[in-house]
Amino acid sequence: MTFWKVVAIIYTAGTVAHVLRLAARFELEDMPFFPDWGLAILGSYGVTGLVAFSGQVEYRGNWEKMTHWLITGHLLISVVVHIWILAVRSHEVLSVFGFGYSYFAVLYFAFFAWRSWTMRLESAHDRPIR
Repeated sequence: MTFWKVVAIIYTAGTVAHVLRLAARFELEDMPFFPDWGLAILGSYGVTGLVAFSGQVEYRGNWEKMTHWLITGHLLISVVVHIWILAVRSHEVLSVFGFGYSYFAVLYFAFFAWRSWTMRLESAHDRPIR
């Protein structure tokens, strides 16, 4: 599985999670720890790929390059937060994200998921010789 598909899966799952949170009025502090493990492991792989292969991403405009780095920064911060959660065994740090945040999160998670699903790398024969 390629790194951008991992990133796309993470953001698709995040979109679904926030929709479900809104529907069920779920408190983040009550969340089990297995999503934190998944995000810490898969997110680390995704961030590494987003950085390592950034020079090979086919950007179809400056907005895609900006979005790439927004996704990279957001995912890196998310990985750090979820590793912290695992280290202290508490979701208390997420208490700042009230239900209103999830309305906004659904939108940007869906956008980041869409961008991640549409990301493509240049093939080796498409790149100029340096």
